[in-house]
Amino acid sequence: MTTTLSNNRATTSRIIPENRTIATAFLALFAVGMGCDSTVPKNLESALVSLPSYPARVESLSLQQKIEFALRANLEKRLLSAESNGTWQVIHGAVAYGDQLPLEVDGKVVNAIDYLLSGGVLPGWELSVGPILPATSKPGILARVEAGSYIGQGHTDQWLGYFSQIPLSLDRAVQVNGQPLTIRDWARQAQWDVPTNPFQEYSWTLIALTNFFPEEQEWKANDGNTWTLEPFVRWEANQDLTASPCGGMHRLMGLAHAIQFRKRHNGLFDGGWLLAKNVVASAVESAKRFQNSDGSFSTKYTERPGVSKDMSASISATGHTLEFLAYALEERELAKPWMERAVERLCDMLKATEKIELECGGAYHALAGLNLYYRRRFQKSTTD
Repeated sequence: MTTTLSNNRATTSRIIPENRTIATAFLALFAVGMGCDSTVPKNLESALVSLPSYPARVESLSLQQKIEFALRANLEKRLLSAESNGTWQVIHGAVAYGDQLPLEVDGKVVNAIDYLLSGGVLPGWELSVGPILPATSKPGILARVEAGSYIGQGHTDQWLGYFSQIPLSLDRAVQVNGQPLTIRDWARQAQWDVPTNPFQEYSWTLIALTNFFPEEQEWKANDGNTWTLEPFVRWEANQDLTASPCGGMHRLMGLAHAIQFRKRHNGLFDGGWLLAKNVVASAVESAKRFQNSDGSFSTKYTERPGVSKDMSASISATGHTLEFLAYALEERELAKPWMERAVERLCDMLKATEKIELECGGAYHALAGLNLYYRRRFQKSTTD
């Protein structure tokens, strides 16, 4: 049964009947442009489809194949709709599938990201033109924050942080109230506004700024001061993970991005940087220590051991934790048995629930974790 919110927006994606698939039709969309009908010409039926269908039996598959099949099966069999879902669900889907994410709009399957960035209408997609920014002499982009929302942006820079993970180009066009702007304008706005963030939450800001501006170690912000990332890293590292969204995994993801940024610049790990490094190292050890016997990660994340009879909750916890670990760990650690067991268990859980509507946040973070693990471990992406 579809989970719904008070304004009738579903928190799950729709399951596609077995006699219908969207992947071939949608992937062909990239060859002919956004907005085509879901009926695909025969000569495009195999466009961009490189992975085999999910088999009935998967016991003999390699770990690499299991990940490939999990990513492919959930792209084919789950569909978000502008009629029933909000922006929160769609952008979470984009974290996993990037520019391959399909969205049903008025009965047609379109590119979800193109639809949003070209001025598409969707509950929770609320952008406005910002002030002229000194760094660009152009307007920035403001995204409304609805704290705690599961329709709109629930955290400062959440959309931008996720777009940076896909990643989207800084030159990607964004239509805002009919004005042509870019992702760069949006990212510069975030940079400009960092010191006056009213929510004092910087998890997604750290992800966005380290991904979009990997060479910039300082900048001038709207308070007239020159800033570095260190004060915001220190703030984030001092927060209580157990009181943070999703067991603190998003906070840890921001800190892990900051650590990689510092390493690339050969910076000294002192102050907030050292604190962040210690927090991330402790979280990795806790995730490993509290891992369940079946390979899944604790539903209490890094706080203590935890299991759930609700497989959706286990998928969410294992998926969020895997996504963090797949980014934070050294490559050699990804091949260790404890990580392989987690990945395999997650693939098995996704297989077991392929005909069940799952909550989008947990499901798509799980798929994003698999995609990130796959790219780092096997040196290619199934969503390119």
